[in-house]
Amino acid sequence: MYKFIITIDCQPGTRPKILARAPAAQAATRAEPGCLAYDFYTCTDDPERLVFVETWKDRAAHDFHMEQPHTQAFIAFHEQFHRCLTFETINVAG
Repeated sequence: MYKFIITIDCQPGTRPKILARAPAAQAATRAEPGCLAYDFYTCTDDPERLVFVETWKDRAAHDFHMEQPHTQAFIAFHEQFHRCLTFETINVAG
């Protein structure tokens, strides 16, 4: 399993712009082979922070996802609103 968290600190006032397009990106991503989960959250401690949590069958499934036009378009759109982006690969502790 390949799982990670993406945290986006948005420029002030731009979070709604990203959230307006996130559901379409979510639906397209969830339909991809190998996608086990793709969810996004707003941070209750910071109104300008979004958190995306993705789980993929394996790294190859995520690599396929990154090549898709809808993925590339969504990334290109939201990059203009970043103050900071953090990508963390995670594993189940144990």
